[in-house]
Amino acid sequence: MMDLRAYREVVKTAVARERAADKNWGWSVKAVNKGTVRIGWGYLDYIGCDDTLDLTVFNEDDLTVVTATAPNGHREHVFVGDTRWDDAKTIDEAIGIAVHAAATYMHSVY
Repeated sequence: MMDLRAYREVVKTAVARERAADKNWGWSVKAVNKGTVRIGWGYLDYIGCDDTLDLTVFNEDDLTVVTATAPNGHREHVFVGDTRWDDAKTIDEAIGIAVHAAATYMHSVY
């Protein structure tokens, strides 16, 4: 696990993009801890759900994966690297992709 506190501003920027794109509900960074970022969505608050969108980064043995987990357990994985099958070149870019993918998924299911 990586220390996600170093990516606080990247997460805030990704969440701000979702907040600007969502005309009905707000998005906010609830907590940035060493291993997990918790992102809140106003719709979940509205329906009385205390769950959050959780973001983690796995980095071990030349494998880096950013994972966004929706409250219902659905996961969006974004692979980071220089090969053609990786989704992003940097962790910063992968965080933005993961937050957007999870937000899109959550809009379609909730």
